[in-house]
Amino acid sequence: MTHRGRQEGTKGVCGITHKAPIAIDPHSGMFFFPTTSPNNPTCVWIAHSHVSQIKPIDKYKTKIHFKSGQHIDVSVSHGSLMNQIQRTAQFRYKLTERLKYKWGTKPDKVAENPFV
Repeated sequence: MTHRGRQEGTKGVCGITHKAPIAIDPHSGMFFFPTTSPNNPTCVWIAHSHVSQIKPIDKYKTKIHFKSGQHIDVSVSHGSLMNQIQRTAQFRYKLTERLKYKWGTKPDKVAENPFV
């Protein structure tokens, strides 16, 4: 499936059209979100379930801490990044709810708080 197809899927599930998170493999919990518009050359795609914490550096920069112990600094405000994380959690939940009937069982991964 193409990036455009995944964006259309997100739009169909929860109506998100800009900076839309995408499902790479919903059954295994692989959901990614962009830090900026995917058309922006500085855009970074982040695995939702790998984020452990985010901390503001200044008004326009944020440090993302991953469960692996690594971290990166991105040129995105803390508020914008929190919004992306929350929208991805909403998308994960809605898509998982739709797909659990198709799968016939409750999936292992659902939208959880990535900071736990």
